[in-house]
Amino acid sequence: MKPRLPYIALLCSLLAACDAVHPDVETQLVVESYAFAGGPLPDVHLRRTLPLGQPYPLGDANAASGAEVVVRVGDASYAYAMGAPGVYQPMVDHLIEARWTLNLDVVWEGRTATATTRVPPPLALDSVLVVAGESPLSGLILDSLFIDRSQIDTLRFDSLRTGASEGYVYLVEVTMQWMVDFAESGPDGDYWIRTELRPYLEDRTKLDDYFLRPDQLLREALMKRDTDGRRQWTGVYAVPVEDAESPLPSHRLRVAMVRGTQAYARFVSGSDSPKHREPQPNITGALGIFAGLSIDSLSVVVQ
Repeated sequence: MKPRLPYIALLCSLLAACDAVHPDVETQLVVESYAFAGGPLPDVHLRRTLPLGQPYPLGDANAASGAEVVVRVGDASYAYAMGAPGVYQPMVDHLIEARWTLNLDVVWEGRTATATTRVPPPLALDSVLVVAGESPLSGLILDSLFIDRSQIDTLRFDSLRTGASEGYVYLVEVTMQWMVDFAESGPDGDYWIRTELRPYLEDRTKLDDYFLRPDQLLREALMKRDTDGRRQWTGVYAVPVEDAESPLPSHRLRVAMVRGTQAYARFVSGSDSPKHREPQPNITGALGIFAGLSIDSLSVVVQ
């Protein structure tokens, strides 16, 4: 099964919500496809946006049927056929290699959509170091923010006016390392890295029980590098506890990294930005994303 991140599943919903700002815009095609080095030609998911005021359907009601889909690799062209509503699959098996350039052509209801992407080299985490604080810190908690007491006066933070409450958290520092085995000049130097830290407690179901959960998007060539040539990233998350004597709850932590092109980085940053909620597509003639990715993740127990 191809790895997919949770925010990707909301693509059509995000684009449908954006259409509400433009009520006169006609139905548009939404494309979603991700290619991985060492994997087969990617499936291509096609959906259509719906007019303002029409309930957004669940299931396959908004699938775009009857499209002609072709993926080109160099001089070779690979035709696709719809295997499930809105899901187009290659008619032949063909494995993808790193650094290949893939071109997508879609014709649907007389409209043409095109896109190009590059497939990044595989990403493999070499090591993950997790270091938890020896004792909890005292501070103010406001929604998903934790403010250390040493910073309260500096920030002139009025806890009564903002509704913040006192609390205790353990800070947990996570350092990930991975080897970079390709040249950083030219096109390969344009890859971007998205990081994720996802802690889980068995007796808590709300993700808001955690604070400072970093999801960062950084250009890989600018990230810290050690003497052995490994790239390195460090992030911090926090786990709230009842009081200053509470031990750190044992919990599972999932760490994940995604390597993608600059077009993928623009798409991700656009969908997360409060000022630009609509993801920026890399497709001409349609909405959505056609991107080569490399993903690696693992889970550890923190105690």
